[in-house]
Amino acid sequence: MGDWYFETAKSWDDLVAAHKKWVLDYNYQRHMAHEKREDGRHSPAEVLGWVTGKQFEPDYMYRAFSAMCETRTLTKAGYARFRDFLLYGERALAGKKALINIFQDTLALEYGEYPLAKYSVEWQPDDKHLLRVGNPRLYEHPYQSPQLELWPQEAVDWFVIIKAAAYGPRKRSKRTTRIVVMQPPLLAEEAP
Repeated sequence: MGDWYFETAKSWDDLVAAHKKWVLDYNYQRHMAHEKREDGRHSPAEVLGWVTGKQFEPDYMYRAFSAMCETRTLTKAGYARFRDFLLYGERALAGKKALINIFQDTLALEYGEYPLAKYSVEWQPDDKHLLRVGNPRLYEHPYQSPQLELWPQEAVDWFVIIKAAAYGPRKRSKRTTRIVVMQPPLLAEEAP
């Protein structure tokens, strides 16, 4: 029945209106699946009327539906290696696994529920490799290192983004074949 309304739609607005009418009709009409209910609820709207959805924060939805999500272990200095770049996360989280979310041209480095840093990225034409990473934004979070800085920040050149050497080809390990021959114990024949 709904197919006829969809097929006769001449424009996008007609399709939207047909879909809206179909949803309302489907949810509020009596259904055979609910005919034997004793509480008098015979349509999906009556059966599920008490159920309401949960509205999630936009940041949570962003993380859930980001285009790429990978984990990286932070180095002793607090950097995560992603492709050919070392990106600063947090020194106090050395050895911990951080989450890298990439959505379009934004890379977010997170640990737990907190963002550590966000970076702007530019892709190479193959859409697989990063051309540039820039515009670092470091965030306040509960994982700050209690270690005081040895020098004032303006006295030392501190790099949040470091271009790392490209990965080289992996070495193939030689497979060694070992043959182990096991000889079962000889059964001695018993004399009668």
